[in-house]
Amino acid sequence: MDYDKNYIETSYTSEELNKMFIKDFAKFRRENNLTQTLLSKYSNVPREKIARIELGMHSPSIKSLLQILGPIGYTIKIEKVNKKDKK
Repeated sequence: MDYDKNYIETSYTSEELNKMFIKDFAKFRRENNLTQTLLSKYSNVPREKIARIELGMHSPSIKSLLQILGPIGYTIKIEKVNKKDKK
């Protein structure tokens, strides 16, 4: 079986994707008019943990993300990233 056919070089490193996630997470919260305190209240996740996620000091588990997003009607999904441009 040829497993390498599923591998692609992506446009972003895992560190870059992490930074993008952190930025998007905070933007999502603000665009939905949620303070960290209010998001904490809805999700039953400590505000300090939400703050650490937004500061890049804490990498949340999938379970934590679902716990934070579920009560406000959101989830997470797996999404394919773009191939790296050949130069």
